Amino acid sequence: MTTTRRTRLAAVVAAVLVCVAAVSCQAKPPQVQTGMTVHLRGADAASLSRQFDLMADMHVTWVRVDVDWSVVEPERGRFDWSYPDKLVDEASARGMKVLIVLAFSPAWTRAVAADPADKASHLRPDQTSDYADFARITAERYVPRGVAGWEIWNEPNSTKFWPPQPDAAEYGTLFRAAETAIRGVDPKAVLLIGGLAPRYDGPDAGVAPTDYLEQLYANGTAQLADGIAVHPYSFPALPMDASPKNIVGGFADLPALHGVTANHDDGAKKIWITEFGAPTGTGPNAVSEADQAKALLQARKQVQGWEWAGPLIYYELVDGGTDAGEIEENFGVLREDLSLKPAAQALMDEDQT
Repeated sequence: MTTTRRTRLAAVVAAVLVCVAAVSCQAKPPQVQTGMTVHLRGADAASLSRQFDLMADMHVTWVRVDVDWSVVEPERGRFDWSYPDKLVDEASARGMKVLIVLAFSPAWTRAVAADPADKASHLRPDQTSDYADFARITAERYVPRGVAGWEIWNEPNSTKFWPPQPDAAEYGTLFRAAETAIRGVDPKAVLLIGGLAPRYDGPDAGVAPTDYLEQLYANGTAQLADGIAVHPYSFPALPMDASPKNIVGGFADLPALHGVTANHDDGAKKIWITEFGAPTGTGPNAVSEADQAKALLQARKQVQGWEWAGPLIYYELVDGGTDAGEIEENFGVLREDLSLKPAAQALMDEDQT
């Protein structure tokens, strides 16, 4: 072989190696950590095990569990941990991470009876120290079981979960109490601002997520959190479709929420989507089962392109009932009998690489 041919061959080989290296070194989109909100609803051991097996098939890595204080400690000092114990133990047995939602209050924490128009447990306790005590006791029970994520309250920017009107100052006091209590047990615990709901037009509109987050930065609360949880429901629209005019804070508005963190030099803080889904059935704004599957997969694909997004946790695993006209009973990717809707099958089939 002549020197010229050897030189040409070497150049070709070098070019091929460069191309191979370029292809192999291309950064793959980050894998999205997906999860499910799970409710026990009286399921027996076999049914619960089946639910978790199906979640494993759906590549679920996070399980969101409600720890409802009003249920766990209905009387001061009398605890019933059976509900969260079952869910945490099933998740831990499969290597799934657990996010606990620490919310609501028993009647004994309030001196004045609730307005009949309000759901009593959604009211705050009179003494924030009582909530802090419960947060500490809960952490002492579940940190040794591997729980590392904590969502402090649920949708505090809504009138439903912070009646009669959302108050960022009150919530800040509650968050600080829980943060101090939980970090006293586990300094590495991940604490999230309670999932922010969209603002819907009407007399009980609540506060838009971006406005509420601005208020939490102003009072110093957001800076203490490890992440911002959000519930950016967009149904019946698909995730990135323009939100209806009566909704502020849907899925397509998530970049604006990240913009708030960035404007406060806190842009590295993740936005956790701790509830997202769409109800099937025949109720108001319900979607077809095919569109439910499309919405969940589109959300996952979009989150994969947002480096500031944390886990994506779907709401929810199993339908809450069998009334097709009641949207609250039809968010599941599984029907009440645990048969698969197209969304569940699509999550099982979805390429996770």
